[in-house]
Amino acid sequence: MTSPNIKNIIFDLGNTLIYFNYCYFYDGVARLEKRINANKLRKYFIDNELDIKIGCNRQDIKQLFKTMKKRFNLKISYADFHFLYCDIFWENTPMKNFIENKLLDSKYKLFMLSNVDSSHINFIDHNFPYVKHIKKRVLSYKVRTVKPSKKIYKHILEKHRLNPHETVFIDDVKKNILAAKTHGLNTIHYTSHKRFLREFYKLTKLN
Repeated sequence: MTSPNIKNIIFDLGNTLIYFNYCYFYDGVARLEKRINANKLRKYFIDNELDIKIGCNRQDIKQLFKTMKKRFNLKISYADFHFLYCDIFWENTPMKNFIENKLLDSKYKLFMLSNVDSSHINFIDHNFPYVKHIKKRVLSYKVRTVKPSKKIYKHILEKHRLNPHETVFIDDVKKNILAAKTHGLNTIHYTSHKRFLREFYKLTKLN
């Protein structure tokens, strides 16, 4: 079978370009409130699919604060709540180095496809400048749909006129990878950076 001629690379954001864990948010709120259990916050957030609602722009961070303030009788300020909500990320140093040392001056066109809201992406761009190297983006809160919806993959392919057979999509979530495959995209499931590099070099023949 002939290897694809890869010209385009679509990166997921969270736990691919940059690491994150919502537990820092739950723990932070619980630490300031003292009487609130972080696991209850986590359960409420997950059961109500609040990350999806925010990612689709059906609810914004101020509405989330009002909702959780009422539900848990929060005493913290909106400013503290917003900071804790955003301060859940840390650098993926191997990926940062790979992008800056291997991809920026390469033949490849770089794209981002992410389930993300405006608060998070603004925080990331401000605190992790290497992410800003990827300027061509389809962000869920702007298109009001999230992966693995077919609509969001169709949107990025059509908006940037990408040939899926010349494009590789990199994501840490298996269901997002499977959805991308249905659109003809080459894929790499990001589970470790070492494995990612091995699969990427095999696919692209990049030295």
